Formats: sequence, structure tokens, C-alpha cells
Amino acid sequence: MSGRESFAPNLPRRRVDPAPDLARAVEHARILRGAGDAAGAARVLDRAFDAEGVRARTVSEPLRFRALVLRAELALRLHDDAGAARFLAGAEALPLLADALAALDDERHLVEELREQLAADEG
Repeated sequence: MSGRESFAPNLPRRRVDPAPDLARAVEHARILRGAGDAAGAARVLDRAFDAEGVRARTVSEPLRFRALVLRAELALRLHDDAGAARFLAGAEALPLLADALAALDDERHLVEELREQLAADEG
């Protein structure tokens, strides 16, 4: 091939790892916490929280609760009181949300039925 090649096959390519899902992040953070790396554990959880974005509703409340409480604990270990308060407030709000959603079970099922009906009408 004449000229310069566009890439070097012998060089390692830099790969950006996908952000971990929240369940894996919680487990990884617990391992790092146990190894005494609170800052690393906090980074793992923060990355998972940031990656969730619009997917936030796909995570169960118990898992999100555990993640927020763990992150609050890590914030306290890192002397970040404001962060700890923020994560605890988020965790404390979740059971209220879960209770509110449980009280609306009939309406949630109705929403699913209506969505199915709309999809059938469109298709």
C-alpha cells in the first residue's frame, strides 16, 4: 500500500468501557469499599448514576435505595456531608414513591391495557 496507512494494526486501540449498570456498580462499589477504596467506590456509583439518565425508571426501587444508601455512606467516609445528605434524601424519598405507586396498581394496569389498545389500533 502506498502512502501512510490510516491506522496501525499493531497498536492497541483505546476502548471506552460502557458504564456499568446499577446492580453491577453496587457490587463493584461494595468490593472497593471493603478494600478501603471509598473514593473508587464512589466513582463507580457516580458513573452508574450518570449513565442511567432516561433509563432511571428501569431500576427497581430496592436496588436504587441500596445504591443511594451506599453512596451516602461513601460520601460520609469522604467527608462530603452535603453529598451524603443529598443521597440520603433521595433514598428516603424512594419508599414514599414505592408506596404511592403500589396504591395506584389498578391505574398502572389500566395504563398498560390502554397502551396495548393504542398499539393495536395503530398497527
